[in-house]
Amino acid sequence: MNQKKFINEFRENDRIDQVFWLSQKELRPMKNGKFINLKLSDKTGSLEGKIWDNAEEVYDRLITESFIQVQGEVTEHNKKLQIKVHSFKPVKDDDVNLEDFTPHTPKDIDLLWAQLTETMDALADPYLKKLINLFLSDQKFIGVLRKSPAAIKLHHAYVGGLLEHIVNILNLGKSLSAYYPVIKQDLLLVGIFLHDIGKMKEYSIKIMPDQTDEGRLIGHTSLGILILEEKTQQIKDFPTELLMELRHLILSHHGEYEFGAPVLPMTPEALMLHYLDNLDAKMGQYQSLREHITDPEERWSEWSNALERRLYLRKNPQ
Repeated sequence: MNQKKFINEFRENDRIDQVFWLSQKELRPMKNGKFINLKLSDKTGSLEGKIWDNAEEVYDRLITESFIQVQGEVTEHNKKLQIKVHSFKPVKDDDVNLEDFTPHTPKDIDLLWAQLTETMDALADPYLKKLINLFLSDQKFIGVLRKSPAAIKLHHAYVGGLLEHIVNILNLGKSLSAYYPVIKQDLLLVGIFLHDIGKMKEYSIKIMPDQTDEGRLIGHTSLGILILEEKTQQIKDFPTELLMELRHLILSHHGEYEFGAPVLPMTPEALMLHYLDNLDAKMGQYQSLREHITDPEERWSEWSNALERRLYLRKNPQ
């Protein structure tokens, strides 16, 4: 089955007869009984679906984490689009094009990878060079990194998102570190490469990014330390102080205790990494809010809990 139209193209009063990914369902009360609230998604975003009739009778027929074909119409409530569902039926995974449902970086992954490897090839420090070469010669590692998201919701939450996030910060780090001679650029760049590496084990890619058991129980910061330790143990006489500073870059990159950092940034490289990471994350959040606007005339985003504000959307972002 082919997608006829993506969610970001929907307009009020559109008639719908197509396939979505059903990630959530909830039976909710209303004055005269109950209705079902659904979360329906494709690669461009999500909308709520509403089933008003016979809700209790059909609720058990809805299987979350699966594909569903929906017939209905697009309506608007409180300036947000939603789908009034008239009928639905399950759809087998083999009958859909998965690329229509898996969010993907808009950038070319091969080009991102080439930028990353070019930056890493220019490292001068011999131990950092050996460390990076261990990562970049690991084909399983490369395969996972090229696909991993950088988050579940907030920023770069799609296939290739982690690679895009890393490359963005690498490019910023190369430029800005030139203004501050105190920065050890090789150390900064390797810290950027490593800072979110634990997310490769924290998140899984199904249709939408989700947390793994490891991610929930251990978290990506601690997982990143474990990955770093495993690689440095393969390098004879890896300098103790250099390893300590790499650990610090991973552990401190969230910047504040309340944001999950077990320690605060205490080296110039750690300070720069934190602020560059935060900058790219915030800009990624802005882009995500913009992309989920369905009304082309809307000038303001939805409320962002993470940013604690709505954001202004220029009519022409260029």
